[in-house]
Amino acid sequence: MPAALLLLRSLLVRLLGSRLAALAAQFLRRSLSLAAARLGSLLQRVWERVRSQESREAILSCVLCILNMHKKADN
Repeated sequence: MPAALLLLRSLLVRLLGSRLAALAAQFLRRSLSLAAARLGSLLQRVWERVRSQESREAILSCVLCILNMHKKADN
């Protein structure tokens, strides 16, 4: 295969690869954003249904624990 065609092929592969990576990142960002919004609304509905202060404190401590675990995983 001539050198020009090899160069063109490698450039095309890089371009398509970067384009696909950008599309995948955009899809993931949208999906996570939608999931976070849904989770927020679900938590709000649960919070509104719970009447006792003890239950609310238990839910809040669970959420804080989950967020703390996520923070430790990032470090």
